[in-house]
Amino acid sequence: MEEKFVEFMKNKGLSENTYKSYSSDIRLFKKYYNDSYGENLINLVHADVAMYSSYLKQNNFKAVTINRKMAALKEYNLFLIAEGIQDNIVIVDKDYIKMQKTMIQKKIPSIQEINKLKHFASRDEKNSKRDYCFISIFVYSGLRESEIVTIRTVDIKLENKFIDIIGKGNKFRQVIINNYMYDAITEYLEERSSIKTENPYLFIGQKNKNTKKPLNRNFCNRLLDKYKDLCKIAKLHPHLLRAFFCSNALHNAGYTIEQVANQARS
Repeated sequence: MEEKFVEFMKNKGLSENTYKSYSSDIRLFKKYYNDSYGENLINLVHADVAMYSSYLKQNNFKAVTINRKMAALKEYNLFLIAEGIQDNIVIVDKDYIKMQKTMIQKKIPSIQEINKLKHFASRDEKNSKRDYCFISIFVYSGLRESEIVTIRTVDIKLENKFIDIIGKGNKFRQVIINNYMYDAITEYLEERSSIKTENPYLFIGQKNKNTKKPLNRNFCNRLLDKYKDLCKIAKLHPHLLRAFFCSNALHNAGYTIEQVANQARS
């Protein structure tokens, strides 16, 4: 049944991250159901869903996590209908937790503005491949400026599509290399290999080319200042790009809340 559910979601065009996350959520619900009632789940009943939502709240699950689990149950509900196992939708709006928007919200750059930023970076006369790679990692990784400038070439795991990161508190994590980052990193590494330097860090400029030190973190702001006028973006700074990553990863790239939290770990 689980394999058929996954196939159902794939056919609907759900991303790999989403269908894997939903599949995991349904496995957990089935275990909860069996532990609670001593029988295997066959179809969904609203009363059981409401009690499950209450159980999650009592066990201090976050609202975003509960809402994702409700979304997974609704997808499973649709699957059961498609399979002819039941004929009605039992997940209703009140099963989701209403999340109040903050009074003050950051003006996150739009996808069109990000595309402009990447466009002008890729056309730079002197450092197009470096700048485009830097911007691509910034936009799609959720890393801080201090983490990006201290990436070493040995930290790049292209074959596995990960970057090893030592972040705040000396904590290790791996961030995903998506297709945009993969292409940008590959092209920049090819160009970088022709530069005579013993600097171990991925990004090099005139000031650190002949040293073994990373670029200063202020390089990030200088780079964004360089392009924001060309892009006609009034406000462009590192925190906004991290905010764009989180929003884009959740709503467009199919990341789960947990994956976004790990990638942009504070």
